[in-house]
Amino acid sequence: MNILFAKFKDSAKELAKVQNMAICAMLLALRVVIGYFSNLTLAISPDIKIGFGFLPVAMAAMLCGPVAGMIVGGMGDILSFLIAPMGYYFPGWTVSGILVGLIYGIFLYKPKRLLLNIVISEVFIGILVEVALGSLWLLIQYQKAFLLMAGLRGLKTLVAIPIEAVLIYFFSKVLCKIPKLKIK
Repeated sequence: MNILFAKFKDSAKELAKVQNMAICAMLLALRVVIGYFSNLTLAISPDIKIGFGFLPVAMAAMLCGPVAGMIVGGMGDILSFLIAPMGYYFPGWTVSGILVGLIYGIFLYKPKRLLLNIVISEVFIGILVEVALGSLWLLIQYQKAFLLMAGLRGLKTLVAIPIEAVLIYFFSKVLCKIPKLKIK
């Protein structure tokens, strides 16, 4: 529990630095743009989408911790809705965005084993956020059958986890090469 508290404390301190606030702001803008332009719909269902908006959230969480991840994840959802609304606003998707940033922040901020932590975070996000909560939000929002949506979202998650893990790992290695950024 002390480790988790320390990560939140360190993350809040990271956001006090102007450079880190600017990086998070750019990642938030990138999250909104990528989320708007990169959602692909799978042929099996129009309700199942694969996107790349997770990357800026993961990078913010990796660089500045869970507080930054939660802000970029939650604000990314809200700004995406304000800029290009699709239907009505539903706060459940914002909660999911915040949880994604939290999970990435817990596992990817100052990790001991980066690749293992990436995989663990992807599994947690896939099961908890994508399958369980995503299916619940679709049930509440559109009266979609929970078990059917959970099954479809589970299949999508099985496909997405290795792809997302590889992309996060690749981008973390690219960020390591940028001077003044610190990822282990």
